[in-house]
Amino acid sequence: MSSPDTHTPNPIEAELRPPARLEDTLARVERLYREEVAPREQALSHRLSDERAFLDEAGKLHPEIIEARREIMRAAGKRGVYSLHLPERLGGGGLGREDMIYVEEKVYGYGVKLNPAMLSWSEGATPRLLYCHDHQQEQFVGPLVRGEKTSLHGVTEEGAGSNLFDMKTRATRRGGDWVLSGAKAYITNAFDADIAQVLAITDPGQGRRSFTYFMFDTREYLNKGYRIGRVFQTMFGDGYTGEIFFDDMVLPESAVIGEPGQGFDIAVMSFNYTRMRRAGMCSGWSRYLIERALERVKHRQVGGRPLGANQGIQWMIADMYVDWLQARSLSLEVARSIDTPGPWYRLPRPKDEVRRICALKVSNDESFYRVADRALQVFGGAGVMRDTDINKLFQIARNLRIPGGTDEVQRTTIAETLGLRFDPSKSAPAAPAGDRAGRS
Repeated sequence: MSSPDTHTPNPIEAELRPPARLEDTLARVERLYREEVAPREQALSHRLSDERAFLDEAGKLHPEIIEARREIMRAAGKRGVYSLHLPERLGGGGLGREDMIYVEEKVYGYGVKLNPAMLSWSEGATPRLLYCHDHQQEQFVGPLVRGEKTSLHGVTEEGAGSNLFDMKTRATRRGGDWVLSGAKAYITNAFDADIAQVLAITDPGQGRRSFTYFMFDTREYLNKGYRIGRVFQTMFGDGYTGEIFFDDMVLPESAVIGEPGQGFDIAVMSFNYTRMRRAGMCSGWSRYLIERALERVKHRQVGGRPLGANQGIQWMIADMYVDWLQARSLSLEVARSIDTPGPWYRLPRPKDEVRRICALKVSNDESFYRVADRALQVFGGAGVMRDTDINKLFQIARNLRIPGGTDEVQRTTIAETLGLRFDPSKSAPAAPAGDRAGRS
């Protein structure tokens, strides 16, 4: 299969039209891929294209792949690409959400191997760094922004997902310290993270003021109240997801992100960021699948003529294009509306904006899933083979409809912000719920 930067251009490339102000930035991304990512993908092709070599003997992501990702992250940090989404005062690029869509679709348009490491995601420089204190800058913020260290986000528990109020992890005061107890499950980068950012209940029964974020060096506290558990093998076998435990772990007051009781608001901002980032990710991967599908149907011969000569196949390709175009157009419009009052991380966000962010996530999740499903169908027997980019992206597309608040939760929030939240104890509709746990 040809690489994305060498294949014959197809018609949809002319429709991308990024603004002129991003020309230098996108050129930087392209050089980064060509000089740092592509060579590593080639060197590790035996691991990236064979799921039996993708994991180590314990079922975790192979160390060679982890190290390649880290090298790319550091290179992206040096070239000013890794943290383009964060404000310049933190060392980021200061880009708004509209501009980041163009950057993200460029990065994800290279496929599904090592290229995602070019941009910070849940294991890197997240928006939670905006609430870090001065004493946390050198040890945590700087290294994460530069791609020199990785992190994990400890929120989800086996019994607590979209609704944070089901959480069991607690932190209680003991003198001038905090004692953290509980467990987190389905945590990305659980085994390799240098830094942990963990949400816990610190003041039960106080509504949105019940939660506080903590940050600490995982190596410093390993087996000193902090434990790493088993691997959770996801549907696409990433070997990157696990559980962590806190056994009366003692943390100083300096470990708090923001202020005690501010954790819920920081979490909401983080969730909104995750949902907004679906736009460029799903656009880039959808475009990649459309390009691969076009190559397939133009060159695959069936009965002496191209597969794409069949009207049924043509309509499938057309539907893939429509899904991509609709979701991308909605995303750019929503991003512009968010950037207009700006910046996107300022709290609180108006209800109509929360509604649009939820609509963006649902639209991208479900459009990308339909694109991936049709791409797999177009590839037929080759598409169901696990060690292919087509199959991997189909699995990822199905997975994306759950993290960051399920698509059902997004629909509930959309309905509630339209005035359709009802309190069963009253006969009249209740006021909109607003920024509830996992729903905004």
